[in-house]
Amino acid sequence: MALPFDLDLKRLDRLILRHKGGLTGSNAGKRLTNKYGSSLEFADYRPYLPGDDIRRIDWSLYGRSRRLYTRLNRGELDATVNIAVDGSASMDWGEHNKGYRSLGLALALGYISLRAYDRVAVAVGTKAVDSFLPPVHGRGAVPRLISFLEKQRFGHEGDLNALLLSLGRLLRPLQFTVVISDFLSPWQRGLEKLLAARQQVLVFHVISPDELEPGWLGSVTLVDSETGAKKDIDLDQFTLAAYRESVNRHAAEIKGFCLSRGIACFQYNPADNPVDFLGKIAPAILKPV
Repeated sequence: MALPFDLDLKRLDRLILRHKGGLTGSNAGKRLTNKYGSSLEFADYRPYLPGDDIRRIDWSLYGRSRRLYTRLNRGELDATVNIAVDGSASMDWGEHNKGYRSLGLALALGYISLRAYDRVAVAVGTKAVDSFLPPVHGRGAVPRLISFLEKQRFGHEGDLNALLLSLGRLLRPLQFTVVISDFLSPWQRGLEKLLAARQQVLVFHVISPDELEPGWLGSVTLVDSETGAKKDIDLDQFTLAAYRESVNRHAAEIKGFCLSRGIACFQYNPADNPVDFLGKIAPAILKPV
């Protein structure tokens, strides 16, 4: 039987999202924080204090210095990965539907995080968070994640700024937030809000092949999928050239904005299976566990 969204999720079993560290969390997990704890990864030394666990004394260092030092290791906690999906009408378009594929990408990212014992929350909306899956935890939560994503629908006029500002009120500092959108509405202030909320941000700019290279010529009527506004135009090679330049400039603006602020940004072609796509970019955002 085919997996939901036709994804071979098991190919993602041994991957985890890269995080810059300094996380907050509440339960044991696979993420290393900047807090001292009981994991095996060494962080620092400090002079031995009465009451310290003698098993943490570094005896080789004592042999060299004749002083007692306690090894400090970094604590391991679960992280919270928030996934925001643009639910506007413009996402409900394309031979390989942008919205459906974006939900598949959200599922793949959520699956990776749940397998790594992270908490996963998902928000879908247009001008606010219209549908929200509160943080779920553990591998057993995958069916709940799938059920939530399968119920989502796309429609109405969007405002990514407003959506991300709404999401920001649900976030805690030092979390991981993923934004999946076609970025066809205002977006800069929303991303700035996430950074101000001390999130590590990962952006996926969803753009379909037909948007990159329209296959039309002659007289056509363009209809705004969100407002219903219509415009009659004559498409010739010069108009198409100007359109391509505009599309490329818009994509470059998003990429440049993200790079200047330390945000990882990737362009996602919904013709690509989400699992295949993550496999291509894995070295940049994923690591084996």
